[in-house]
Amino acid sequence: MRDMVGAELLLFARTLMLVEQGLRKRAAERILSEVDVAALHHRKFGRCHPRLGDGSLMGRCHQLSPRPEPMGSDPDFLVALKVACDALLRHSRP
Repeated sequence: MRDMVGAELLLFARTLMLVEQGLRKRAAERILSEVDVAALHHRKFGRCHPRLGDGSLMGRCHQLSPRPEPMGSDPDFLVALKVACDALLRHSRP
């Protein structure tokens, strides 16, 4: 996965809001795996993966049509943000 910026974390959470709360952890892991596949494809072939994008979290999330930006105090958004943070922590550990 390419390095990400903070805006991608918020976009990731908005994308996870599309999924029922009980399924978000699995969805987050799937999205991060897809981003890894796309990044590898991009490094190997020098072009975007035909289905998964350019290997950036932002690119993949935009393909999945995230929810519009919620208020920062929206409880569902905060739960999704926690799931996103937890998934990224697990994903980035060696």
